[in-house]
Amino acid sequence: MFGDYPQTLPQRISFILLPGFSLLGFSSMVDPLRWANTFNSKQLYRWEIISVDGAPVASSDQLTILADRALGELEDTDLAIVCAGFDPQLYLGKTLLAGLRRLASRGIDMGCQDTGAYLLAAAGLLDNYRTAIHWENLSSFAEEFPKVKVVNDIFEIDRNRFSCSGGLSGLDMMLYLIQAQHGQNMAMAASEELIYSHARGADHPQRMSVQNRLGISNPKLLSVIKLMQRSLEHNLTIPELAEEVYISERELERLFRKHLSMTPSHFYRDLRLEEARRLLRQTSRSVTNISVSCGFTSVSHFSRCYQAKYGTSPSRDRTIKI
Repeated sequence: MFGDYPQTLPQRISFILLPGFSLLGFSSMVDPLRWANTFNSKQLYRWEIISVDGAPVASSDQLTILADRALGELEDTDLAIVCAGFDPQLYLGKTLLAGLRRLASRGIDMGCQDTGAYLLAAAGLLDNYRTAIHWENLSSFAEEFPKVKVVNDIFEIDRNRFSCSGGLSGLDMMLYLIQAQHGQNMAMAASEELIYSHARGADHPQRMSVQNRLGISNPKLLSVIKLMQRSLEHNLTIPELAEEVYISERELERLFRKHLSMTPSHFYRDLRLEEARRLLRQTSRSVTNISVSCGFTSVSHFSRCYQAKYGTSPSRDRTIKI
């Protein structure tokens, strides 16, 4: 299980890279392992790069990584970590799914980074497991894979499955691994070498607070924004929002213009359009269904608002169908 002291050293870690993987996410997992090796007289970790066909793999920023071997040649390892980025569904195929299932059948601990969770779930390897995935994909992932217990944490360890949500969350996950296996001092030393002074726990929130993200501190305004975020489908009126926080409609308008340079209606509509765009790009739900679930009274109104904000129609913006 992830975090248990390995039976033999070095512990073997196989990174299975899919085209479009995050280079930052991948390197944030490798560097802590490198530093742990540096601090010890024995090599603690050994890693290799796996691609589906053994060919080099291009990251999302078009930097290419050489693969050590193909997935079909991977017979044994201690940890296998699937790293993916945008459009993971494009890389689903018999070779990948069979390879992942074969590794799992051999009792190998299986992990994933970012949308790598989509590929493990598609292989049926996350059913009844808790899994972390990037916050942008949470809703669509939970909808498509109801047997997976998706969590909004930066990383998750559940028996012989482990996952991190992307970005720098892999750094926190690997520091946890080092600490669990080789002690807090070694994990802290690796963290200091990486100038990462605030290692985060698994349940750390993925997103900044509304206060930090928008740079506001007015408690009434923050309360209204949180109400809006919780009420995207059941579109509350501006008078209803003002009444909820015990201020006048005029005062609410003033707060939004002062702190956010827009009206409450404009801000609320933008929130609903942002959610609609995520659903369009990550689910196969119809435009009509999405418009209703995001609080629009008609598809035509939704389409006009969407075109005005994003410069394209909802149907044409449907580039991802997770």
